[in-house]
Amino acid sequence: MSRRDEIIEAALRLATTEGIGMLSVRAVANAAGIGPTTLRHYFPSQAELLQAVAVTLVSGSLDDLGIADDTHDPAQRLYDCLLQFLPPSEHQGAVLGGWFELYRLALGPEPLPAVSELLKSGHRSSAQALQRWLETLAGQGHVAPDDVEAQATRALALIDGLHLNLLIGIERFDLEMARETLRWFAEQVVTRRASGT
Repeated sequence: MSRRDEIIEAALRLATTEGIGMLSVRAVANAAGIGPTTLRHYFPSQAELLQAVAVTLVSGSLDDLGIADDTHDPAQRLYDCLLQFLPPSEHQGAVLGGWFELYRLALGPEPLPAVSELLKSGHRSSAQALQRWLETLAGQGHVAPDDVEAQATRALALIDGLHLNLLIGIERFDLEMARETLRWFAEQVVTRRASGT
C-alpha cells in the first residue's frame, strides 16, 4: 500500500469513528502516524484530502450481494441491498455527521465545487446500483420493468429522508425504524408486480 493510500485509510478510520468534519490535516496526520508536512506533500490542501476520502467512500460502498439469486425471496434480496445505505449502528452518529458535512461543504455559504461534484457522483453511483438491482429483479419477473427508474428515484428520496431523520433524532425514529421502512419499501416494490397493480 502506498503512503497516499495509507493516509486515506487513516482518514477513513477517523471519519468513521469521529465524523468527516474531524478530518483536519493535523488530525489525519496524527492518525496516519506522520507529520502535517508529509501529509501536505500528498494532499496540499484540506479540500484535496476531503475529496480523496469522499471519492473512496463513494466508489466502493455498494455491493450487489445476492440480488441475482432467484432461489431467495426477492423482497428480502432487495432489502439486503438497501441496508447498505444505512450506517452501522456502532458508528451511526459519525457516518451521518459525515454525510451531512459533505452536503454542508457542497452547498454551504462557501461551497467547494469538488465536493459538490463528488456528491453528484455519489448520487449517480447510488442511482445506478438501485437501477441495477431493480432491473435484475425485473428480469426475473419480480418488478414491473417500466417501474424501475421511478422506483430507483423513490428509493433515493426515501434513503435521504431516513438519513436526515436519523441525524436530527426525530422522536421514536431510530435505526430499527429506518430498517423497517426499507423493508416496507422492498416489499411494496416486489409485491406491486405480483398483485398486477
